[in-house]
Amino acid sequence: MKNTYAVVDLETTNSNWHDNGRIIQFGCALIENGEITHIYDQKINPKVPIPNRITALTGLSDEDVKDSPTFEEVAPDIFKLLKNRVFIAHNVNFDLTFLNREFKRIGMNQLNVKAIDTVELSQILFPTISSYKLQDLTRYLSIVHKNPHSANSDAHVTAELFLVILKRVQQLPLDTLRLLAKFGKNTLRETDLVFKTILEEREKNARTEVLPAYLYERGGLILRKKDFHVSEQIDHSTKYPRSKEAKKALLDGILDYRVNQSNLMDNIYKASQHRDKYKKWNLIEAPTGAGKTLGYLLPLSYLINSDQKLVIATTTKVLQQQIVEQSIPLLNQVTGNNYHAEIVKSSYNFIDLDRFSEALDNYRLHSHTAILKMKIIVWLTMTTTGDLSELHLTNYSSPLFSIIRHRGEPKENSIYSNDDFWLYQQNRYLESKILVTNQSFLARHLDSQFWGGNSYLVIDEANHFAGSLRDASSPTIDFLKLNEYVKKISDILYQNRVTLRYAFTEVTTQLWNYQDLQTMETHFQAVDELMERIEYNIFGNYIRNKVRFKDRQEFVSILDSSNEFGKDNNQLTELLSDLIVELSLISNRVETLFDQYNFQKNFISVELSKVISNLTIENAKLRTVLKNLDELLQALQSPDNKFGLQLEMRDYYDPKTLKISWRQYDIRDLIADTTDRFSQIFAIGAAITIQKDFSHFILDTQLNQNQINQMVILPDMNSISKNSKIYLPANLPDIQSLNSEEYFDMVTGYIVDVLDNLDHQTMILFNSLNTLAKVYERLMETDVKEKWEILAQGVTGSNEKIKKRFAIGRRSVLLGANSFWEGVDFPKKVLEILIVTRIPFESPEQPDVKIKQDILKQQDLNVFKVDSLPNAILQLRQGLGRLIRTPNDRGVILLLDNRILTKNYGKTILDSLPKGLPVINEDMDSIKKDINDFLN
Repeated sequence: MKNTYAVVDLETTNSNWHDNGRIIQFGCALIENGEITHIYDQKINPKVPIPNRITALTGLSDEDVKDSPTFEEVAPDIFKLLKNRVFIAHNVNFDLTFLNREFKRIGMNQLNVKAIDTVELSQILFPTISSYKLQDLTRYLSIVHKNPHSANSDAHVTAELFLVILKRVQQLPLDTLRLLAKFGKNTLRETDLVFKTILEEREKNARTEVLPAYLYERGGLILRKKDFHVSEQIDHSTKYPRSKEAKKALLDGILDYRVNQSNLMDNIYKASQHRDKYKKWNLIEAPTGAGKTLGYLLPLSYLINSDQKLVIATTTKVLQQQIVEQSIPLLNQVTGNNYHAEIVKSSYNFIDLDRFSEALDNYRLHSHTAILKMKIIVWLTMTTTGDLSELHLTNYSSPLFSIIRHRGEPKENSIYSNDDFWLYQQNRYLESKILVTNQSFLARHLDSQFWGGNSYLVIDEANHFAGSLRDASSPTIDFLKLNEYVKKISDILYQNRVTLRYAFTEVTTQLWNYQDLQTMETHFQAVDELMERIEYNIFGNYIRNKVRFKDRQEFVSILDSSNEFGKDNNQLTELLSDLIVELSLISNRVETLFDQYNFQKNFISVELSKVISNLTIENAKLRTVLKNLDELLQALQSPDNKFGLQLEMRDYYDPKTLKISWRQYDIRDLIADTTDRFSQIFAIGAAITIQKDFSHFILDTQLNQNQINQMVILPDMNSISKNSKIYLPANLPDIQSLNSEEYFDMVTGYIVDVLDNLDHQTMILFNSLNTLAKVYERLMETDVKEKWEILAQGVTGSNEKIKKRFAIGRRSVLLGANSFWEGVDFPKKVLEILIVTRIPFESPEQPDVKIKQDILKQQDLNVFKVDSLPNAILQLRQGLGRLIRTPNDRGVILLLDNRILTKNYGKTILDSLPKGLPVINEDMDSIKKDINDFLN
């Protein structure tokens, strides 16, 4: 590219020009003939005070610029420098717009130049990076960035970034570049100039470009070749190191020998030799910092083979990534073997190349999704998995993803049949000896062939397993969606009736003709009538009696944990039975088309392939509803079955908006199925006992003693009482007496006080994402945001992204809920202060919690004693476990909930915490001083 470029960065008193924002520093790097030729740096006196937060960010104070020229004085030179060059900036709409408004303010002409944005270019060309902030990009690309937030330094590194971008575009396959140029018109300003100019230059070169050996072309897309076999090198002749000396020798130079970890290994290895077909459950509480993951990986690695796999079921994506990216490499380093692990997830997580190819030609999506399409086009030259999580997006709510996600259907007649990522991934699952998955996914797919036969199962963070099983057996029937699925099948069959008749009507088969369509239409009409009768039956016999007149304008939600809804309603069960029959007839008839399609697939047109693909997707949805309806019918017909229902209507006056969800409490059958499926089961967690007693865990999972092989509690060796303290500020208000706004303000106030006075990495744990978001909003209105990088779950990025940013940060604060309460490990000194905003009781108004507790009440159990309090204690212990991971760690906990001192149950909570842990109740000034002394 022979253009000359001016790469600009501005530092300003305010990011908003309308709020009296002024420029305080102008930085510019000139690029000519592919080289940075000049760097300009001009400080500017804004004639308005520079806010403290800007001084903290840029290092520029009023004193630094008092003798500098004003913008009026330097504006002509800046304009002259930029007017005949292509303007480049990292977020060009800020820098160019701000500069032009300043030119206009002083009566000058505005710049009318071509402009390019390096943020969008980076998003497209480096599609797997989790952050496109200039500092993060330069770190990723190994560009030295000495003075972030100094305009001349930022301009210089942005220029270097742009040169890297140009080189990257030059290296792209020509077909990929053509697609980027095609969609580039939707980029900011003239950003597409980069793609168009380089494409023109390369197309002028007459020689044919040859793809690198690792790439190939299919259907206009450039894809990366895959390795279809899992590469594992395992020496099966080695024996498990039974003695202390053998373990020390194995760990020498890699890890310190830990007594607890050694005991855990021995317990697991010994249990794995147990052959009782009933006693398969091993309950193990291993304290944080015990080296739990390697503690189960190492002994079981000696036992897995082609017939017996190791399946690890945990709770969150972050934990799954930790095991695969950190623990498995450590296992390989220790053993000298090369074990390979795969994270097992559903097809929905992978891209469907057929659908993406079609989406590229869908012009209705272009304006909103062009950048995302371009990003994926480049990513396809890099990925061998097709796993959409590799894009590290903050959210995947774009309509494009609802189109391009894989539905799991086979691709026999697709041009991408040999490139299908889901088929490839299934083969990887079947070949891999170590599989990591989500507990809920395991519960829903217990019968999957992925798990192998007679394998070992480790349930990590086992205190969640009962909840995961209940989630897996708690489906929903949405009557609007059911109607939508049936209508789509009807529309596909009718709109493609000629294509189907032509393909399948033969003298010998007569598989599909006009009479078939008529027959199907009678089933569709029967389904419509049955759904309407079911909706009005439920509405008339139950909902109408439960909703007060004044509530009928609102969203309707009714909980029923006593099966009052289904009692003595024989008509409802008959209607549900009839609906299942009619839906089954529709689904089965559609599947006969699939059978014939597969039988004569060598003679199938592309048009018919698309019809069958769409029918497959809708029929799969219908099959899921059929399964859920059948489960609902069985539940209603089983008076002893313990479950609860939630009935919802988006509009009280429209029964068609009915949605039925149910929460299965009784999970004994699922526990039995899990027991039968695996050779040995290890339920492991840092907090699964209450005061050294497994009774709560056993009650929650509904295990019986005949299924339990051993129960082991490993002692805490981390001297947490010496390395940590809990602080409760004196004069804390009773949080139950505060309204929401008062509570948000109180929490924010304490956080600001800590961050303003203590210079230590801090994590803040919330019970609710809503509270987290409200506190985040308030923090962003304070000066704290200028001194600290504030990372917030569900706000500033994916869990994985904010965890990584916190781990490399120096002045970072992380606001987390849910998954951040447990299993998240940080390196030494990354986390030193933990603020717990309240005792983590589950909300009794949460539908699944209310149903569970209502069922416990029906069994004459004290709900608070057997459920609410134990779960809060376990969650609190998990939270505290984020802090002290090794004997050398030090950290403190600030608890903003005085109920631990004022309520009777507070003593039970304190008694459940590590023995000897100091609990200090003082004023905040004393607390801050003590924390400073303790940590420093």
